[in-house]
This record gives sequence, structure tokens and C-alpha cells, in this order.
Amino acid sequence: MPIYRAGQEKRLPEWSEFSGWGIDTHPPGTLIERHHHDHDEIVIIALGKMLVRTEGGETVLGPGDSVLTRAGEEHEWLALEETVAVHVAPRLQQGKKPGHLAR
Repeated sequence: MPIYRAGQEKRLPEWSEFSGWGIDTHPPGTLIERHHHDHDEIVIIALGKMLVRTEGGETVLGPGDSVLTRAGEEHEWLALEETVAVHVAPRLQQGKKPGHLAR
């Protein structure tokens, strides 16, 4: 069972179904501009409030709320107050790109 410390490179075992995860802190007013991913993504709000805009509309998320975005679905985030968010992504399929992608 691998253990990963904050800031440590994540060398994933072959059996893992995950490609990445992390915890981000966003000061109030931080805008994460419209983007999409080549993978599904789940984001869980641990602290604070974020406005999330997706292709299906917009809503405010608070502690314990989460959103699952489908690969290719555009979305953006606006921190309404100091916010801590956890994000998790599955392993990338061959030929797919990591990170935030723009159209």
C-alpha cells in the first residue's frame, strides 16, 4: 500500500486506477478559467464556498459538496471565500492529455 506525502512525486503502481489527486487552497476571488479534461474528475469542497459553472448551469458548493465532471465537459470555478478543494482523476487512457485543456 503506497503512502504519498504532500509535495512528493506520485509514482503509481500498475494496478492503480488513479492518475492524480490533490488538495488546493484558493483565496477569495480566485477564478479558475473555463477548461476541460481528457478524463472524468471529481472535486470535493472541504472548506469554504465555490461557484462552479458547467455546461449544465451554475451552483454554489460548500463543505462536503462535490461535483463530478465528465471528460470533455467545460467548467470553471470562482472562490467566493477562502476555499479548500480536493480533486481526484482516474488514470488517463492512452493518447489522452493531462491537466487543464482549452478549446
